[in-house]
Amino acid sequence: MSPDVNSDTSPRWSVERRLAFIEQRLIWDGRINRLDLVTRFGVSPNQATADLKRFEAAHPGALAYDTRARTYRAGPGLHAPSTEDGRSLLRELRLIAEGVMPIEEGTLSAPPPLALAEAPLRQVPEVVLAAVITAIRDRREIEAVYQSFSTPAPRRRRIAPHALVFDGFRWHARARDIEEDRFKDFVLGRLTQIAIRGAASSNPADDVEWHNRVELIIAPHPGLSAHQRAVIAADYGMIQERLLLPIRQAVVYYVKRRLGLLPGHERLAPNDQQIVLIDERVVGSP
Repeated sequence: MSPDVNSDTSPRWSVERRLAFIEQRLIWDGRINRLDLVTRFGVSPNQATADLKRFEAAHPGALAYDTRARTYRAGPGLHAPSTEDGRSLLRELRLIAEGVMPIEEGTLSAPPPLALAEAPLRQVPEVVLAAVITAIRDRREIEAVYQSFSTPAPRRRRIAPHALVFDGFRWHARARDIEEDRFKDFVLGRLTQIAIRGAASSNPADDVEWHNRVELIIAPHPGLSAHQRAVIAADYGMIQERLLLPIRQAVVYYVKRRLGLLPGHERLAPNDQQIVLIDERVVGSP
């Protein structure tokens, strides 16, 4: 018998993981059996039975045993999927489509065919990534050659990274530029000849744009018809055709670029640019 049968002696987090799996499998697949738990978590059949009974006791009416099919089915007491349930499943499906998560580790017993329409990610040399992560963790400076897009010749730079930023296409190091004495982003793939140096003298708390929050308010393009605006509002989960996006000030440009909200976007044809930015305000640090 598995040692998890007695909840008093088992790690509580492992029990909760299995109960959460039972709930999500029932919500999205409508059924579950003991083998699902045995295969997924490596527990014994007796432990799987105990978990199902524990779930049934905690959620009356959410589980019903189908004697003919010899499986447990979702009962009338099971709650409908929540917004977070849906978001969690879509995140999981994306990881499966990217090859990050094996199908057998997913919530669904048989996920639907998946495809991603993504641009190729920019390359990041492993030695650069390792050095930047080490520098962030140990509060060290980095010396490297950086090829800026705005200047033709690469330059040797000294930076003190304190965070990573992903803009949807590329990874950046958020860092203080020692020479320019200001915080900015450096594309990781453009760093070469990298070396970790001494302790960083800058304080990440001084990176105002990193800590400041900005609220972007977007709406359907006013040139759309009432029906089209309603469709866009539903797509984005807008309330009264408005959606507030709270983000870090340091990533405002990246978010605008991904959403097509750069200057002049409001003059584009409504069918090409279906949302517009109607307000932007800095609300300070949390």
